[in-house]
Amino acid sequence: MKELIQKIMTEMNVSEGLATVYMTVCGLILVMAVVCLILELRVWLRYSKANRMGISSRMTGINAARYVLDQAGLQHITVRPAGVLREMFFGNYYNIATRTIYLRSVLGKIDHNQTVTSMALGVQKAAIARLCEEGDRQAITRNRLSLVGLFGPILFIPVVLIGAVIDCFLMKDITMISYISLAFGGLLVIVGFIVTLLNIPVEKKANRLALEMMKEYGLADSRELSMMKNVYDAYILSYIAQFILQLLRMIQWALEIYIKTKKH
Repeated sequence: MKELIQKIMTEMNVSEGLATVYMTVCGLILVMAVVCLILELRVWLRYSKANRMGISSRMTGINAARYVLDQAGLQHITVRPAGVLREMFFGNYYNIATRTIYLRSVLGKIDHNQTVTSMALGVQKAAIARLCEEGDRQAITRNRLSLVGLFGPILFIPVVLIGAVIDCFLMKDITMISYISLAFGGLLVIVGFIVTLLNIPVEKKANRLALEMMKEYGLADSRELSMMKNVYDAYILSYIAQFILQLLRMIQWALEIYIKTKKH
């Protein structure tokens, strides 16, 4: 342990205390990354189990979403299959800009399956749409930022690299360009963090509303509702772990910025 701390101190030219903090954060990131993988596997197992169980109402995911939306007077919201590209990037989601719910049509077959999972996720996305239409600020903000939240961490790297390349090959030194690119990249990471933070309360409210609507409209029996709740709970626990991981990454990023700026 001491050897590793000493190595960090030498390579990064920092004090022992700062090296210890940085190493601890990096270690926690690795641990949380493993935890996130385990929880994602747990989500998949519950998702798959419920997706093999037929639904008593014999409604597909699309039909169920359409039904609860119509009952809420939201006929203007469209429900359709996601398609391959949308499914790869977003999965099942509600696009607040186009007022459209997209359900998996290739992997998981949520759109036209008559299963517990199809019903659960179709109605849950309808619940999110209903929250947005009813003016829930958290749901609206989360959905508006979701695109940046998804691609923010991916865009962060090229944005910073572009600034560094310009500095090294054109300016021959670290200049304001690299700091601007670093700040912009950090903004993307922060937006991603906000989306991750909002995922938890928004999804919890949508899960609760979805279960209430399915019970009220008689779309599922008590056993099916219990299984749906298990799927929802698995997703929430996964979101909490992702939030902790995202928080640790932000701390790591802040430490690296502090170390780099301290050198210059």
